[in-house]
Amino acid sequence: MDKESLNVIKFGSTGNPILLLHGWGQTLESLQPLGELLAREAEVHLIDLPGFGKSAPPPQDWDTIQYAERILQYMDEQGLAQVDLLGHSFGGRVSIRLASRYPVRVRSLVLINSGGLQRQRNFSQQMRSKYIRTLRQVFGLIPVYGERLKEWHSDRFGSRDYKNAGILRGTLVKTVNEDLTEEASRIEKPTLLIWGESDTETPIEMGHRYKQIIPNSKLIPLAGRDHFLFRGEGSHLCAYYVKQFLREITETDSSVQKQVSHV
Repeated sequence: MDKESLNVIKFGSTGNPILLLHGWGQTLESLQPLGELLAREAEVHLIDLPGFGKSAPPPQDWDTIQYAERILQYMDEQGLAQVDLLGHSFGGRVSIRLASRYPVRVRSLVLINSGGLQRQRNFSQQMRSKYIRTLRQVFGLIPVYGERLKEWHSDRFGSRDYKNAGILRGTLVKTVNEDLTEEASRIEKPTLLIWGESDTETPIEMGHRYKQIIPNSKLIPLAGRDHFLFRGEGSHLCAYYVKQFLREITETDSSVQKQVSHV
């Protein structure tokens, strides 16, 4: 496991610690306005995931399990016994892995336009995707010009994230097609799903599917909001729902503790 320290900014000193994990190609700065608002009621840890912002890249191509284990390592380093997790997009994938594999270390989960489910495609889209994959495989069989043709293929069909991934390209390829359905179904902790109805990267239908997959979950769809629904005044809107969610969990925990103390 990579022993390099993570770049982290902390806000607040009261309440349960909450870790904010950003999306692919982003940094902790993308969630900083939201983190500052949440710091009024929680101990906020804004984290640059390995390979992003000021955090060192992973030593090899990682999957989201390894990212989750690095966050768990950070929790151990900081003496955080149990945290709330908030993950956006790629950060949501990492949060799902962590909450599913280490449930005693996670009190609750907030997923904002999270990845991790396969997109539903119509027949035409399926055929186009198959054509693109097959074309790349054929290019790989051409002995002399195969690499040049594969480069052309990447420029022609590669996503924006793929083209900009740099040294993390292998990690992107490794994680982008992960299906977290099974792991998400094992999450029993309270989960809040906040989704922009106008999101084209992780469409709202994924939010509805997660609502069906994760047993103890609640979906808040936000009309007119896209993949980065927490930008601008959206940070206040997201903070409102997240703080309300965290208060409910704290009240439930207090009620349970009182009942236990009277037994």
